[in-house]
Amino acid sequence: MNQLTATILIADRDDYTRHHLRSLLELKGLEVLEALDGQEAIDMAVGMRPDLMLIQLSLPIVSGFTAIRRIRKYCELRSVPIIAVSVNKPTSNRNLALAAGCIAHVEDPTEFYLLDALIDQLLPEKHLSLSSHLVQ
Repeated sequence: MNQLTATILIADRDDYTRHHLRSLLELKGLEVLEALDGQEAIDMAVGMRPDLMLIQLSLPIVSGFTAIRRIRKYCELRSVPIIAVSVNKPTSNRNLALAAGCIAHVEDPTEFYLLDALIDQLLPEKHLSLSSHLVQ
């Protein structure tokens, strides 16, 4: 991983969603890791130590909620921002996600401009905003 480039872990069961997010985040100049299930998200988080994680709450094998709680048990990962993503029950999922250790919650389908702004807030020094990449 490049020290100057932020790395984001996307944990989502849906191939289309992961591919779409990966494409948009790579346009921002970010390095992207992909996990298909909760256990893979835990393993990648521990092994790769991303700068930010975007975790779908309804992951197979190990749920997103459980993955987030397990990731937070590692001292070196406690300060890494985690954004939870959920499809339904936005209010209850938001509260549960924040209690599990997330810094934010977004609904799926995610409006990328909102996610872009949130990433810029959480990783201000690691990359340029999407609009600055598109202007160059």
